[in-house]
Amino acid sequence: MQLSRLKYAILLALLLLLSSCQDYKGMKARLVNGYQGLDAYCLFVGRINFPYLSQPYGLGKEKEYQEYYDSQTHELNELLPVFEQVGLLNSVTAEGQDGQSYPLYSLTEEGKKYIRLSYSEEKRITYAQFCFGRREILDVTNIRDRETDFYGGRTTETIVDFTYNLYDVPVWVSHPALRKIKYYNIYFNGDEKNQKGQVYLTKKDGTYYNYGTSVSIETIRLGYYL
Repeated sequence: MQLSRLKYAILLALLLLLSSCQDYKGMKARLVNGYQGLDAYCLFVGRINFPYLSQPYGLGKEKEYQEYYDSQTHELNELLPVFEQVGLLNSVTAEGQDGQSYPLYSLTEEGKKYIRLSYSEEKRITYAQFCFGRREILDVTNIRDRETDFYGGRTTETIVDFTYNLYDVPVWVSHPALRKIKYYNIYFNGDEKNQKGQVYLTKKDGTYYNYGTSVSIETIRLGYYL
C-alpha cells in the first residue's frame, strides 16, 4: 500500500530528530507544533474509487482468481451499505456488465470531507479510506531501541511511547451500524483526553519506516499515524 508520503515524512522527521538524545521537552514541542491537522485514525474501505458500481468483483476476470474476487465483493457488500447509513455514501441503481442492476455508490458532501485516496503505481489500484480525528501530543514518555528479526533481517527497532488528547471525532463514528463492524474494532466515544499511544519505527538505508501502532483502529489501513 502507498502511504501518504508528505505527512509520513513530516511525522517521522518530527519523531526522530531528537530521539538520540531523548530530549522529551524538545520532542513534545516539535510534535505539537508540527502535527496539526493530521488524521488520527483511518478506516480502510477497499481497493476502489468513487463512484463505484457494486457488481460482482470477478465480472470479466480470470476464473482462477474468482475466490479472491468473491472475498472482495463480500467485504465491500458489508462495508459500503454501512457507510451509506452513517451518511458518507449514497447510492442509486445502475446496470452492470451482465445486464443486472446493482447499487452505484457515490460520496456525499460529508463523505468528501473524510475520504482519502491513495494510488499504487505498481499495482495500478486506488485504495480508499475514511480518516478523521486530530491528536494533540501531550508528552513523549519513553524512547528505547531493541534488536529484532521481525522485518526480515536483524535490525534495530525504535519504540516511542507518548500521551495525547484526541479531538474532532465526528458523530458518524459512533453510529451503531459502524460499531458492529468487527473489522474496525471502534472502541472509543468521541473526543478523549490523556490517552496512551505507541509507535514502532525501523531504519533501512538511512530512512525510518513506521510499521504499525499498538493503539489504533485497524485491521487494515493506508498509512499509520500517531
